[in-house]
Parts: sequence; structure tokens; C-alpha cells
Amino acid sequence: MIKILNQKWSRYYLFVLIVIILSVFLRFFLLSKQSLWFDEGLTLSLSDGSTLQETITKVRTVKNSDRFQPLYFIVLFFWRQMFGESEFALRSLSAILGIGSTIAIYFTALRIYGKKHALWSLVIITFSSFCVYYSQEARIYALAIFLASLQLYFLSTVLTENKDNPSQSISIWLFSIFTAIGIFSNINFLFSTIALCLSHIAIYRNFRQWLQWWVPAAFLSLPPVLYYLTLPGATDPESIEVSRLGFPIIQNIVFVLYGILVGTTYGPSTEQLRGDNKVQIVLHYWPHIVLLVIVGIAIFLALIKVLLRHKKNNRDQHPDYFFASVIVMAFLLGLLLAIVTKFNWVPRHSYFLWFPLAMLIPSALSQRPGNSSKPKGVSQFAQIAVISLIVLNIYSLYNYYFNDDYQKDDYRSAIQYIIKNRSSSTKSVVLFGNLRLFRYYGDTLTVNAQNLGNQLRKGITDENFAEKIENLTNRADTVLMVVNREHLFPKGLIEKEMSDLYNLDSQVNFAYFKISRFIKK
Repeated sequence: MIKILNQKWSRYYLFVLIVIILSVFLRFFLLSKQSLWFDEGLTLSLSDGSTLQETITKVRTVKNSDRFQPLYFIVLFFWRQMFGESEFALRSLSAILGIGSTIAIYFTALRIYGKKHALWSLVIITFSSFCVYYSQEARIYALAIFLASLQLYFLSTVLTENKDNPSQSISIWLFSIFTAIGIFSNINFLFSTIALCLSHIAIYRNFRQWLQWWVPAAFLSLPPVLYYLTLPGATDPESIEVSRLGFPIIQNIVFVLYGILVGTTYGPSTEQLRGDNKVQIVLHYWPHIVLLVIVGIAIFLALIKVLLRHKKNNRDQHPDYFFASVIVMAFLLGLLLAIVTKFNWVPRHSYFLWFPLAMLIPSALSQRPGNSSKPKGVSQFAQIAVISLIVLNIYSLYNYYFNDDYQKDDYRSAIQYIIKNRSSSTKSVVLFGNLRLFRYYGDTLTVNAQNLGNQLRKGITDENFAEKIENLTNRADTVLMVVNREHLFPKGLIEKEMSDLYNLDSQVNFAYFKISRFIKK
């Protein structure tokens, strides 16, 4: 009997090890295949300081929302000192943090639910297209996700059946420390923490215990909160340069749910959705969308059934209720933030939803006590649905790795083309783009005309536009006009403004780039 149990344990942990190895592989696979994109250029700029103090000053005074997520740039400053700034080096920090998140979530689920549930949570996180995507990007989200996973791990002590754990006081302080660090990493962390706090008191209703956990966390979180309040524009969201809501809020809600569940490389690419024919594009992907809706509804109904079963059995304080509450509250707080600040709410802003989802989704597979372990009825459909969700994420990952339609801004290829085609009589001008990435990929000669570009983006015409370009390029015979994110400009306006002195000869497209060759008349 003992031998059989040992064999089962050995097989289980062997499978856990295999899944963790897959997690490592997926997060490092083709890590430097794609060019750094616009936002990663912002990361480079903000971690460029020659000293730590200079880096902190850069982050505090930057005009966009990165001032509210300083920790990553400080960590990356030291990371670059040790490992350099190659594409692989920059992104490897996020990859390692992504692996750490996967492992932390496994042990959290193991502590709360047991081995079977923990294995399902591990598999779901490992193959999550959303989580892999941000584990391969030199941006703040992998760090925020990692800190959120540690926060949840230490809080999970209070969610277990054995609440008289002698090490609970240590967990309280570690939870408080990582809560404060998490808030310093990203201001959205504050809203997910509020969701945890409210769910804790709402579900477990133990005021004394709640104070034991949240008073130290609130105390340690005061410094990062005060830091944010001292930042320029802290009380005036309109002064922060962010993408404002360009669509009805319902579209943002749908996009957030879709992106969290299967990543943004599952259906139409983001670039396709920016065109005037986005409705037709979405309809073209109707089989993908219908399948995702069916899978989502099946999991949702199974979870409702599980929660109702807990209610019937007087298990109101079950962890499933806690995680369901966290998901709902965190989602509503994220929605409220988007409405108040009017920023463009996208999946990455709700990164904190993945962990309660990874905890809750495997509960859809649970059976009634005393029933056969063979799934029946809704539970059988739930098992198919959960496996299908994993498969949909694998499909999304395939698109991310191998389908160029889902590629981000291809600065590398665009700049190689510019350098190759530039000469004494051919000058290059950028109307919109990240100049730090131009330097990163070896182009120091492209002329910065982004002030003129900003006017065009607003639809402001300038009768002297072509003449100003002529002066900037020292009257070069040929001008390469470089535009990153052409959708930001009114259609045809650049060609119209250049037509006074130049003829459009040809155009070349790279991912999110258009390079137009203009020849002087």
C-alpha cells in the first residue's frame, strides 16, 4: 500500500516538474525574436540613468503614466548593470519573474485546495497566453504579476482550514511587505489589494483577524501611497499622457475579458482592429469567438453550480467564495478607474485578475462529496471546457510565436531599411516614433520632426509643412518619411501636406510602420 502511494506521489511530482519545465521553456522561447517595440523603448529611456538617483528623477518627471509604476525601472537599472541591454537581457528579467509567478501560484493552490487543484492551476498559468506574453516583454507587468502572486501566497495562510498556524505572524508581515512593494511597483496594485481586503472581511467576517492582517499592510503601504500623492499630476488625471477611451466602454470591457482569458493573439490582431472595417474583421473570426464564448459560459455555469453547492452545505466561508469576490470587486474597481480617468482600459491593466481566476477555474471540476470521481453532467462539460480553454491558449501562443500578423512594432526591420536606403541625397525624417529605439538599433541620423507630426496627428494643417521638411533635410532630393502607428494620423494628410514640393514615389510597410519615399518635384 505504501509502495503504491509512493508511486502515485512520484508520478504526481514528476508531472509537476514537467509542467514547470514547460513554463520555463515557453517564457524563454524565441525571447529576442521580435524587435523591441514602442513601450519597451520607454522602458529603455527610463532606466538609462547613469546613477540610481538620475533614474528615479527620470521616472518621477516622465509625462506619461509610467511615473506611477517606478519599481520596475529601478530594478531594471541594476539588471542592465549586470547583464547589459541586449533584447534577450532586457526581457529575461520578465521571463524569470513570470516563472516565479507560476511556481508561487502552484504552492498557493496546493496550500488552499490540495494537489489535484494545484496541478490544474499550474497548467492553466503555464499555458496562459496572457501570462507568457507579458513574461516576454520588457515592461512592468511581469514584476507586478510576480508581486501579486507572492501577496496571495502569504495571504493564503488565512484561507486554509488550519487557521491556527504558528507561522501566521510571519506570513502577516511578509504579506504586508509584499503588499507595500507591489503598490510601489504599479498603482493598479492598490485596487487589486482593496479587492482582497474587502473580500476578506466580506467572506470570512472575522473582524479581529481582518485587523491583524490589514493594519500592518496599511501601515507599510503608506510610503508608496504618499509617494504617488506627491507626484506631478497625481490629482489631475487629465494631465497624464495616456491613451484615452476611443471606444464605448463596453468594447473595453469585452476586450479586457477576452485578453485575460486567451491573450490578444487569439482572434484578430490589434492592428486589424484599428481600421475602419473592424466589425467585418471581428465577424471573420466568428468561429474563434463563438468557441471562446461557449467555453467561457460552460466554465461560468459550472462555477455557479459549485458556489451554490457550497451554499447548500453551509460552507459560506469556502475559498471559492473569496476568489469569486476578488474577481468581481477587482474587475469593478478597474472599470471604475477607467471611467473616472478616461484612459484606454486594456487587458494588461487588469493583470491581477489572472490569479483569482487560476485559483477558481479548477473548482469547476470538483465533484459532490460521495459521488463517483468520474465526471458527469455539468462537471463533464466543465472538464471539457477547462481543457478547451487551455487548448485555446496554446493556439494563441502559436500565433504569438509564429504568426507575423500579431507582431508588435518592428523597429528593428524598419531601421535596417532606413540605414540601407539612406544616402547623401536621401534623408530620413520621423513624424512619430520612439527615438530611443532608433539609437538602440544604430540610427543616429534620422531627423526628429515629431513636433510637426503632433500637429498632423491633431488634424492641424500647415501650408509650410513641406517647406519645413525641406529645411530639416537640408534640401535633400529624396525624403524617407517614417511613421510609427500610422493610425494616429488622419488618412492621406501626410501625402497631401508633402504634395506642395514632393511627389510620393513608393511606400514600404513593416509591423506598425509605414515608410514613404518622397522625391522633390
